[in-house]
Amino acid sequence: MSITNANIEFNENGAPLATEFGDIYFSDAGAFEETQHVFLLNNGLPDRWQTFQGKYFTIAETGFGTGLNFLITLKCLEQFFEQQPSSRLALHFISIEKYPISLADLQQALTVYPALKNYSDELLAQYPLPIAGCHRLFFLQGRVTLDLWLGDVHQVLPQIENKPQGLIDAWFLDGFAPSKNPDMWTQSLFNQMARLAKDNCTFATFTAAGHVRRGLIEAGFDAKKRPGHGRKREMLAGQINKTENNSAPYPYYIRSSYVDTSETTRPNKTPRIAIIGGGLAGANCAYALANKGLTASIYCKENALAQGASGNPQGGFYPQLNAEAGVSSQIQVAGFNYAARVYKKILNDGHPYPHQWCGTLLVAFNEKVSSRYQKLVDNKTWPEDLIHWVDEKQASQIANIPLPYAGLFVPSAGWLNPAGVIQALVNAAEADVYVNKSLLSLNRQDKVWQLSWSDGSQTETDIVILATGSDSVDNAYLADLPHRLVRGQVEAIPSNAPLSQLKTVLCHKGYLTPAWQQTHALGSTYIKGDRNCDYRQEERSTNLAMHQKALANCEWVQDIQTNNSGRAAIRASTPDHLPMVGAVPNIQQQKIEYQDLYKALPAKRYPQPTDHQNLFMLVGLGSRGLSTAPLCAEILASQISGQALPLANNLLNALNPNRFLIRGLIRREI
Repeated sequence: MSITNANIEFNENGAPLATEFGDIYFSDAGAFEETQHVFLLNNGLPDRWQTFQGKYFTIAETGFGTGLNFLITLKCLEQFFEQQPSSRLALHFISIEKYPISLADLQQALTVYPALKNYSDELLAQYPLPIAGCHRLFFLQGRVTLDLWLGDVHQVLPQIENKPQGLIDAWFLDGFAPSKNPDMWTQSLFNQMARLAKDNCTFATFTAAGHVRRGLIEAGFDAKKRPGHGRKREMLAGQINKTENNSAPYPYYIRSSYVDTSETTRPNKTPRIAIIGGGLAGANCAYALANKGLTASIYCKENALAQGASGNPQGGFYPQLNAEAGVSSQIQVAGFNYAARVYKKILNDGHPYPHQWCGTLLVAFNEKVSSRYQKLVDNKTWPEDLIHWVDEKQASQIANIPLPYAGLFVPSAGWLNPAGVIQALVNAAEADVYVNKSLLSLNRQDKVWQLSWSDGSQTETDIVILATGSDSVDNAYLADLPHRLVRGQVEAIPSNAPLSQLKTVLCHKGYLTPAWQQTHALGSTYIKGDRNCDYRQEERSTNLAMHQKALANCEWVQDIQTNNSGRAAIRASTPDHLPMVGAVPNIQQQKIEYQDLYKALPAKRYPQPTDHQNLFMLVGLGSRGLSTAPLCAEILASQISGQALPLANNLLNALNPNRFLIRGLIRREI
């Protein structure tokens, strides 16, 4: 949902002032040195990076503000990499902001520090719209991940997925002064800091307020006064020594990570990863893993990539939003925004594919739809820069053809060629692709996975990711999960005037794209449970009739003709229309483990779930794969690599593959 931007004024020195709190974001002079002293030096950085044993050093910050602490940390880290070129360290920076600064104000605020321009430009280029939730951004060629959470810190922190050993290595306890912003500096904040902290996690803060020190001590931190910076005589810093795990996870939603089952620790050896499936899910998994230094091989049963549901020539790219910011809409908007950044990045990195960022117009084709769309606008659930109302005249100007309908316009949307996107992702990931590989069997043997193929060959690998689309129903490990298969036929429409002038994607019950290679895509049918992919004349008639009825006030729609060509494919969906992402659950074993789940006992009374070790899945994308596959793949790659996850717990739970089993057991339906 939409978040309120901060009200900013700038003083004579260019420093930004938050009018609501009556406090400045950074000091008029010496802010650079203050960040170095308070947050870097007193958290032992960069010295701790030299001896850090893991891969992801994770910093969490309260109060992103102008991003100054983050940008200075970036500069410090880049200097560290220059001095330690062999370092394998990666930085994960988590920051929370209740009132994000607008892009224009941020741009002005950061001009005060030209020494940070390279990093500031990178931040400004990715800066997200003011939408609640986690926005994952990347810096320094992917070696730094920024999770910018927009929302109240007291709501955000409990929703951050923890790990049994904790998540955070260092806290930057920032924000407006306790006297200016007392609602933030509470015991619940300090307790959440302790919950997410690893053993020996440090913290530092500019304030030396007594109630802050006492609260941190109560939460378990060894909080001590230290010399402050500049006019601030004292500050607080310290660490926490955790004697027990107090993360209190919900066991049946534990996100299993990769388990190294080799006899040695293999510090410099990465796991072998096999991805089964050559569509959007598989390609995005390969790309997300590559960004974390993990190499995967893709195996597809056809003779080329993108031969299944990802093989249509044009796919509409836009979020499916509702007037209320429910779980599905939150996942949709998070996925869409993340996907847009991924798709634009691979273009900028030199991996082209056919596309148009031409926007998508959601046509209000009847009174019921118009009322629903108007409610979405009136509720102000989503920012206008993401989606806004247009009248009939504006709609016609956007479409560039007569369109006597109002509607909603998503300016950052458009269409993409899925096959081109898949190839670009694979090229960017530098992944090996093996074609004509139809999987016969998958077996766990001697702590590795054995894959047997129809050509008689075998593959041995440490990790298997099933990105198998509609073939998932035939996989023994996925057979107990609920799959919904839906056939869809898309028409190829020759481009003739005036349709050839169409400049945006039109959506109603179906969709119609601008021309590419003298052809428009018009679709689509939805035939449940049908796995036949032959082209059908009756579905051609259905598609045409659907568009002619929805756009009945457009004279040109009656002139649309087909050349009896198109394409049918099978979409794989789920009962709740959300993907299944994560470790493949052992459903039969979990039925036993959670047979008493309906009793609602304390979480600690239930065991951790039994999953198939080092077997993961990304299936059930349905017709929304272009929007959701990149973020789902990033979730899965983060889960495998042990990195913090880029969604709130309640949204992760809605994607967990065992969610249907859990719901059924709670309701005593199983």
